[in-house]
Amino acid sequence: MKYRIITIEREYASGGSEIGARVGLELDVPCYGKEVLERAAERMQTVPERLIHLEESTSNSLLFSLGMANRDGLTEEGELYVVEEQVIQDMALQGPCVIVGRCAGWILREREDVLRVFIHADREFRKKRAMQEYAIEERKVENVLKRFDRRRSNFYSANTCMRWDDNRGYDLVLDSSSLGIMACVDLICKTARGK
Repeated sequence: MKYRIITIEREYASGGSEIGARVGLELDVPCYGKEVLERAAERMQTVPERLIHLEESTSNSLLFSLGMANRDGLTEEGELYVVEEQVIQDMALQGPCVIVGRCAGWILREREDVLRVFIHADREFRKKRAMQEYAIEERKVENVLKRFDRRRSNFYSANTCMRWDDNRGYDLVLDSSSLGIMACVDLICKTARGK
């Protein structure tokens, strides 16, 4: 396999998590998503829900970050990122895998065997998928999309100093609304295999 590690960042409800899971099955490698957060919670001796709250409160504001810094100079959000970084490095050392979210492509940027993927989709596709897959009420779906995208964007930007949706940070940028979930899976697998 040309790429041993596949990292996937994604817009909310674009199908990125499903695509990651299907790529893992197709390539017969583990797919990690929420497992990163669960392992980080274990290491930080807390519950994943607490870490989700930290991610949601991550801000790109320097003043906010300075105000939240502890005596070691790290914010709680910064500490979370450091722990998640260690978890992701450990996962990558265990062998081929797919890692969804958590800035994994950035964290593993020094490795040449990492395929960095970004999944996006048009708004209507995402709204429909959010209602069907995640049971989001139609009247709330627009706000949910904005909130999750903002959270992911802020977390990525705060920890990488790069824009989350900047195409230059990825090897493949796929539109799941025009290609379809299975075509995205197929393209990622073919690229990973060097075909």
